[in-house]
Amino acid sequence: MKRALVIVMALAFVVGFTGQAAAGDGAALWGSKKCKNCHNLSAKKKVGPGLAGVTGKRSEEWLVKWLTDTKGTWKDGSAETEQMKKDIGKEKQKRPKMKAPKMTEQDAKDIIAYMKANGG
Repeated sequence: MKRALVIVMALAFVVGFTGQAAAGDGAALWGSKKCKNCHNLSAKKKVGPGLAGVTGKRSEEWLVKWLTDTKGTWKDGSAETEQMKKDIGKEKQKRPKMKAPKMTEQDAKDIIAYMKANGG
């Protein structure tokens, strides 16, 4: 338990809280799950698309599913998934290029809350 707490605190220090985060561990997870390496919370593209407003475009249920099972969600054929593919111009792509680390449903919810609080 102490070790886990030390690790979380170290990640929080490395990531650096901006004071804007309203989510539990969302800011730390944004950095430790490598989201920030490929995505901006603005519209500006990085390696992956910018995520400005994504929490308003997609349902929280879908976002949780995407973050916890990207490959499965890509293949599910749901209307929300197909719209996302269309929005990013990847309708014909057979699999997602996003290589998200394994995350729990709670991790996903914390990241989504962080994104909502910070323009994503």
